[in-house]
Order: sequence, then structure tokens, then C-alpha cells
Amino acid sequence: PAPAIMKVALAARVALLTAAIYAVAAQPACPAPVGLAPVTPAQTMPTIQDSLDWIVTSDQSMLFATTEGGKLYSSKNNGKSWLDETPNLMSKTPKSSDKVLTLVTSSEDDPHANVIVQGFEGEHWGSKDLGANWIQPCGVVGADPANCFADPTNGVGFVYSLFKMHPKLPDHLLVLVERDLEPDSEYLALDLMYSADFGKSWQNLTETAGDRVWGFVDFDFAPPVPGDMDDGMPGIMATVYESEDDMKDGYYSPWDYNVHFVYSTDLFKTAHQRRVMCGNSFEVLNGDVYVAQLRDCLVYHATSDAEARAEMEEDTDIVLQISTDAGKTFTQACVPSSLGQQGYTVYDWNKSEPGPDFLSVDHTEISPARNVGFLGNLYSADVNMQFFSLNMRDNIRIGGSADFTNVAAIPGVYLANQVIGHAMTMDSVKTRITYNAGGVWQGITPPLLGADGKRINCQEGPDSCELHLHGETHWMRGSWKTRLGSVYTHESAPGVILATGNVGKSLAFDPTSVNTYLSRDAGVTWEEIVKGPHIYEFGNNGGLIVIGKMSSLGTTNKIQFSRDLGRCWEDLQLSQTISIHNIRSDPGGKGDVFIVRGSIDDGTADGDADGVMFTIDFNSLLQKDANGAATYAWSPPRCEPKDYEQWAATSPNPDKCILGRNATFTRRMRDPTSACLNRADYVRPEPVTKACECSEQYDTECEFGWERPNPLAVCERMKTVDFVRECPAMEGREISATNMRIIAGSSCVDETGALGRDRYRVDGTDDGKGKHRGHGVLAFFLWTFFIVAIGGAGYWAYNQYDLGQYVPMEVKQCVNGVWDKINELMGRRSAAPAGYFEPLGDFDADEL
Repeated sequence: PAPAIMKVALAARVALLTAAIYAVAAQPACPAPVGLAPVTPAQTMPTIQDSLDWIVTSDQSMLFATTEGGKLYSSKNNGKSWLDETPNLMSKTPKSSDKVLTLVTSSEDDPHANVIVQGFEGEHWGSKDLGANWIQPCGVVGADPANCFADPTNGVGFVYSLFKMHPKLPDHLLVLVERDLEPDSEYLALDLMYSADFGKSWQNLTETAGDRVWGFVDFDFAPPVPGDMDDGMPGIMATVYESEDDMKDGYYSPWDYNVHFVYSTDLFKTAHQRRVMCGNSFEVLNGDVYVAQLRDCLVYHATSDAEARAEMEEDTDIVLQISTDAGKTFTQACVPSSLGQQGYTVYDWNKSEPGPDFLSVDHTEISPARNVGFLGNLYSADVNMQFFSLNMRDNIRIGGSADFTNVAAIPGVYLANQVIGHAMTMDSVKTRITYNAGGVWQGITPPLLGADGKRINCQEGPDSCELHLHGETHWMRGSWKTRLGSVYTHESAPGVILATGNVGKSLAFDPTSVNTYLSRDAGVTWEEIVKGPHIYEFGNNGGLIVIGKMSSLGTTNKIQFSRDLGRCWEDLQLSQTISIHNIRSDPGGKGDVFIVRGSIDDGTADGDADGVMFTIDFNSLLQKDANGAATYAWSPPRCEPKDYEQWAATSPNPDKCILGRNATFTRRMRDPTSACLNRADYVRPEPVTKACECSEQYDTECEFGWERPNPLAVCERMKTVDFVRECPAMEGREISATNMRIIAGSSCVDETGALGRDRYRVDGTDDGKGKHRGHGVLAFFLWTFFIVAIGGAGYWAYNQYDLGQYVPMEVKQCVNGVWDKINELMGRRSAAPAGYFEPLGDFDADEL
């Protein structure tokens, strides 16, 4: 009965609160403040900074910053000093600013020294040595005619997209430019321009293709494969119009049946290969290729009935085609939903394995009440990357961003935000966490104490007292004045999660109701580390965390840092009061340098804020003497072997396994008596892993077309899924009699222990019932017995022990288990770099 469960829950929470207070009181005190001198700005700018690129190659480190006013700054000493590069970018006009649109650099995974400064009016600059020497635009006075960056439009039209460098041979470039389809025509066509000499000369691939291609839509270099460049010509993938009439007919269509995905190995000199008919947009991610294709493509092109074609164009639906062999062959991703598919975000955190981990799908809702524009469904892949299972309904999704993320270095742990119920408002958003890649989602048990040491009060009851955290959508939308920090993890700090959020019934969006939280055990337990929303960053190979109050809550004159994974915090004053926009460290999170960027009110009549950057280098901070003067360098101790511990990444599940494995990591101890930093040459040992036996409860998920109505139920056939329409390949496929499968990515052994040996072939008319009767009853009986038994033990322990004086470890584990299981019982199941697809008419230059 609910009242009995609530009594057990209340008793458990009281016991946990008492234990938490006791544990806090028993901890050693934090060290006394070091007494560091305030840090002065490294650079101020006339307008706010809008990007920061930190490029680390094998032999150098370089930082570039661009501003809203079109200026470019660089630093070759990790932010200690900055140089305004804008005057070094020669121009046909005497302007020394308003030149820079954006900076095009290499990826963090494969960095190189080539950079492109993309400008306006045909003027662009390049460098092959990270800005030490700039290649000037051709035609500019003083530019070297033998080594200049040519205008790819040749003075006609304008650049439509960002430049794209080949991932392995960065001198090879691609870019889209616009041209009039006809003189004085309302139609514009896009030509794909190619350069093999880093912009010195350009080749128009539309002209090279002749009448085989009339215009390009989307483009990229093909994933590099052995022999790809033996003839000096890279493979190129694109979506194209193949005739002038097709282009005119579909000019204003968001999705177009006459746009096709093609592949060329000779720069379109000969006929291209049409790989996906009606493939409208695509993404290359970790060597795999994803193409959004119109579902009824073959039917559309098989009929000449204009009325039938018009009807299909009115009700356009798409499917996703996936290639894991660099675009040679494609397989349709089967998504179990009768709702239309309008866009995808692909998550592929496991770069060593082919194919995606998850898809976020933007569906067309049949109910106007649900078609609110910020919902999507999450689907998890099978081992073949073809049959996707429903993982979460009503995940928050805005544009190409979704509130869904992994915990770095801990495969299988994910967090997501979900709209619960039918309200379809942001007031009903709740955060869920999973330890088996979405096989089961559950609420997050909140911390008991706030950052001030006081009890966190919230309403008791099912789903009423949980921790809710902000996701990517709140960071990506809005401006620096309104943003809140999203869930953030880094491989340099395994198991540590930083986030902003609140404790209560649902996620709060008012900054005054939001605080900052930390978990150091992959989300099992949490602490409120500071009041108010803060932005955060890792450094020193996970040995340093730096935070600062976000501008959405106001200005500040300090940042804080922790040398013990968030238990003790030390202040570092800034010489000016600023609005903090972001904090950055090097891409690998290995160094001791942090860049705090933001804005200051310069007090001028224009009312525009100035940009400012503070460089926090923990190797050169100064300490104050007895008189308060900055006189000598602070030298924090460096860690010794005794300062590290072994931490096992475990789940709240009884077997403690996460996706079929136990992993033990080496990390810093949380001991305030050794507030040390990792040495510069520190290399974290590889984790020690051990495989677990496959568990039906923790290593399985429902097959394509089945779902669990709740976490304890058997997998039931989704009544709205038409196998023949959604996935013809499912017909006749052999699956387990349990209608479940082992979760892709699980390392567990002996899957028959979880799935049994019985299998059957799927019939499109079969409802999937009768294959595993009795399992749900048995599971519910065992679950009820477990809750009653452990609940009784917890209540007995609470009455037997004076928990204010002594709390045995067994009791702590007991009451903690009670609270976790009750929260999990009350939770709801049904309700990783991402690639994003959207309709053609909605493409922005910064999303190509």
C-alpha cells in the first residue's frame, strides 16, 4: 500500500539525513586559504568574444578568439598574452576590423596547423602554421601573387557555406558558392568549388560535371580509405540536383524527391555514383555516413500522376540510411514509430565501433497538443546498426540539440530530460539516469544537504523529491545572459559529473532557483557544491575543477577552484567585476591553464559591453605577503603515489555491473590533507575491467517493435508499429522468445542466461505474446518481497540505533537501498560528437 511505502521512505530519508550530517561532521576540515593575489585581465576587446579555438598539435599550442565585431586575436603562450591579428589580415579596404566572419580549424581529434579566416566580400585568409604567417587574399596590395588565397566566387556571387578542409590532407578544400541560375532569375544555384592547393586556385565541380549536375545542396569529403588519394583526387560526397527543371520545381521545398546523394572519386569528371536516391541531407561522423532519405522515393518516381506526386509532397516523411563502410553500401535504420520522421541527431560516442549509439528523432506529432516543437524520441541501436529500439519517449529536443548525454569514460551511463505526463510544458520536465544504456531509466536521488550544510527541504512523495539537471538545449539556446550550465563530464575525470539544476518535482528554469551539483561516482550520489548556477571546467588531468558564477545570475569578481574533486573550494579574486560567459581549458583537459571569458560594462555611451579574458595559470599565480602585496609565486604540491586511490565504477544495481563490466579507475583521493596537483607528465593508468554474467534485468532491452509499459513488465508489441511499412527487414527475422536482446555495447558473457535459448521468427501479424508468460508475475513478486524485506530492515534499524551518535555501515547501506529502490519503483521507463539533419529549407551556414 502507498501509505506503508511512504512511511518506509520517510524513515529511510530521516536515517540518511542523520548519516549525512554525521559524515560531514566527521570529515577533516578544508585547508586554510592560500592567500592568492587577484588576477588581472589578459585581454580586453571592444566587443564581446563569440568563439575560442584552442588547437594543440604534436609540437605547439595556439589559441584564437573572434569577437562579435569581426576581430581576430591569437595567443601562442597559452593565453598569457594576446595579439590582435586583424591588422595583419590585409584587405582591399583600409578597415582594420569587421573583417572576420568565422575561423575554420581542424578537429580536436585530428589537429593540424592549417587554419582559414573566413571573411566577407570575397576576402579570406589562410595559414599553414597556426597564424605565424598569413596567406593574404589575391588582388590585395602587397599580397604574393604566387601564394595568395583566391576568391572562390571569382567576384560573382558570394560564399554560401563554411570552408571545409580534408581531414587528412588539409590543403584540399571545398566550399559552396551561389550563382544565378539564369540572368535576372529568381532562382539561385549552388556550385561546389574545390581547391587542391589551399585556396590558390579553385575548380568549379558543377562545370566539371557538365549537364550531369545542375546544383549542389550539401557536401563533404568522403571518409578517408586506403588508396583514396593515390590519383591525387579525394572522394567527394554530395546531395545534388541532376536537372534544371528538378531544381526549379523543388526550389522552395524543405524536402525534395529530386535531390539525390551521390559519390564521386574523380572530382565529377565522369558520371557520379548515385548511392541513395532521394537522399536529401547527410552527415559524416567518425567515418560512418548517415543520409536522410524520403521514404516513398521509389513510389514517387514510379508514378507520373501529378496529383499523386503532389499528395506525397504534402505529407513528406523521411528515413535514415546508414553506411559503416565509408559510403559504399547503406542499410535503412528501422525506427519503431508510426509518427513521421522530420529530423535526426546522431550520437556516436564510441568512436572505435562502427555506427551510432543512439538516434534522437524529431517526429511529426498527430496531436496538436503534443506538437509543441521541443520533443523527440530516443532510440538505441542493435549490434547490426539496423533495428533501433525505443529508448525514451518525449525527450527534450530543440532544433538539433537534445537533453541527452553520456558520462565520459563510463560506457552505459547516460542522463536525459523527459516531459512526463500530458502537460507538454517545460514545467513537467524531469531528469532521468540510466546505468544500462537506456534499458531502464530512473530518477536521481537528491543530496540531503545543501552547500550551506543545511537540510534541503522538498515535498515528500513519489517523484516529488528528485534532482533535476539542465541539458544541452538550455546551454545552446538563448544568450550568455540567460544560459544555464548543462551536464558536463570529461575523460580526464572519470565518474565526475558537474551540472546545474534543482531539487524538487520538476526542472526549474529560473536562475534564482538553480544551484550547482557534483557527483564523483557516475551519478549514484550527488552533492550541492555551491548555491546558484555556475559554469565549470576540468583541468590538470582531472586534478583541478574551476567554477564561476554564471552571468544569468549576475556579475562576479571571483572564480573558485578545487584540488580534491569538489569537496573543498578556494577563492581566486579577479581584478574586475565581470559577467562570466564560459570557462575553457585545453581540449584534453590535461593542462593547468584556464581561460575565463566574459564581458564588462565599459561605461561608454554606446551601451555595448566590452569583451574580456582572464588567463588562470596555476603554475604562475602569485601569493600575497603579510602586507597583502603579491610578492612570490604560489607553488602547490605535486601528487605522489600515496595521493591516488582505486575507484570502481558501479551501478546501484545489486550486481554493481555497468553494461556487463566492472571497471576500476585510478584517480585522486579526496583528502584535504594532500591538496596536490597532478604532475605535468602524469598519465592515468588504463582502467582494469572484468566481465560480468549477462543479466536479464540489467543487460537487456526490448527488441525493435516492442516496449515495456513499465520497468517491471515484459516487452509487449507496440500496437502502432506496422512492421511492413517501418521495417520490411524485420519480417521473418529470428529473435529471442523473450522479445528482448542484449544491449549493444554490453560486455557481459553468456547471453543465454539472460535471454534463454528459445527463439522464433517474427510474423508481421504476431503480437509477440505467449512467448514468455509468467515472467512479469515472478518479477513483481520478487520485487515486492525485496521492497518489503529491505524496508522492514531499514525501519527496524532506524528504531534500534541512535543514528545521531552511531550509524553502522550496514544500516547506511540498508536505508540507502530502501530509498533508491523506492525511487526506482516510482520512476518511469517508457515514459555521446552528434550529427544533425534538418530540412533543406532550414539550412544555416553554420550547420553545414
